[in-house]
Amino acid sequence: MNLQEKVLAHKEDVVKGIQGAIQIPSVMEEAKPGMPFGEGPAKALNYFVDLGKKLGFKVINYDNYAAEIEFGEGEEVLGILGHVDVVPEGEDWQYPPYSGTIADGKIFGRGTLDDKGPAVICLYAMKTLLDSGVKLNRKVRMILGANEESGSKCMKYYFNTIKRPQPTLAFTPDSSFPVTFAEKGIIRIAVKKRYSQMGDLSVKGGNAFNSVPEKTHMTIALDQLGNVEEGLKKYNSDNEYKIECELKNGKYHFLSLGKAAHGSRPYKGYNSASALFTFLNTIEVKNSDLKDFLNFYAKYIGMETDGKSLGINFHDEDSGNLTLNVGKVSIENGNVELSIDMRCPVTISNDKVINTIKNTLNNNAEVDVLSNSKALYVPKDSFLVSTLMNVYRNVTGDIKSEPVAIGGGTYARQVTNGVAFGALLASQEDNMHQRNECLEIDKIDTLLKIYVQAIYELAK
Repeated sequence: MNLQEKVLAHKEDVVKGIQGAIQIPSVMEEAKPGMPFGEGPAKALNYFVDLGKKLGFKVINYDNYAAEIEFGEGEEVLGILGHVDVVPEGEDWQYPPYSGTIADGKIFGRGTLDDKGPAVICLYAMKTLLDSGVKLNRKVRMILGANEESGSKCMKYYFNTIKRPQPTLAFTPDSSFPVTFAEKGIIRIAVKKRYSQMGDLSVKGGNAFNSVPEKTHMTIALDQLGNVEEGLKKYNSDNEYKIECELKNGKYHFLSLGKAAHGSRPYKGYNSASALFTFLNTIEVKNSDLKDFLNFYAKYIGMETDGKSLGINFHDEDSGNLTLNVGKVSIENGNVELSIDMRCPVTISNDKVINTIKNTLNNNAEVDVLSNSKALYVPKDSFLVSTLMNVYRNVTGDIKSEPVAIGGGTYARQVTNGVAFGALLASQEDNMHQRNECLEIDKIDTLLKIYVQAIYELAK
């Protein structure tokens, strides 16, 4: 029986299934009775519940936090983890973001790549195996959550609150191929300082830990700075990203411009807040408290994205360098707060990073640890990784690619033996979390073949 040929019979249904899922806006909203993440995520979860029932699977919805869609027998379980929630749609789409429009050979819509599209594809791969009657020794259980993009409270409820069992082994189609065998540790801290004589100074930059701030605004009284015009002229002539300034109501109003990037890859962006503070250190600053802060920032952070000046520029062979992103900056009424996101090499403990920062700062600032997610690491020679690599190579013919480590985080962290596996092929444009997110229809053939073979090899 050729499962890879058989699964392609479902392609038309896959396309319709993805369109239907996309047409349900499922950004996290305010909780409602029986809908812990709002109406949209609950509706999206129930769309998959209904589809699973229609396809003949055993289905359970756990209070609209998560759902199981499964088939097969055996004590051991192969888990397939996906999520039905999406990030906000943003603006300026070519086609409406919740339309599931098909154009230019692509399905357009928020969630086509992350993660509704891959979840539908995996569901029909499961359907192919269910209908084939092939003997499997493990149950196959799709575990769908409704809150991956906003903290994965769905999986915490599923595994910790109602104590559903961990799968024996698992994958999540929520990254890229070939196999993500390691995910860096993620630490988020707030660095705080308090000044009594900063005056009427206000700074606001960025809106998320995991994004490089594209714009930073600052207002400050005229008499607190000198040589501004001359300094700006030099800075703007020397740098690609500019700082604008206007005089209004006796104050300087600065706008520092940078380049946004994902917080796990801050070196691909340009931090507008760091740039502003670097510029201010080149002109006359008359306020001693502001001067002290600028010196502090220059000494410990500056324009760095590797944490070198904090003593945390760790590196390992498997996952590369530590990255540091100052995602948000706030100064108001003398209260300074820096929101910092770090992605730590898999062989370096998060505690070592945190303790090093505290020792380096040596009481020069308060350090609040807001979240601390340990690294994921599954050896390349493990059954899980090696099996998935073989499937990927056999289906695609790509024998050069190797398992990868990433700075991002997936549901694989929620299980004891799991990795991310696809669904982004090397030939696809990665527009997850961006406008015009889309899935090329001709890629669905390859994805169906990969996932049906992967499920079979892991569960047989």
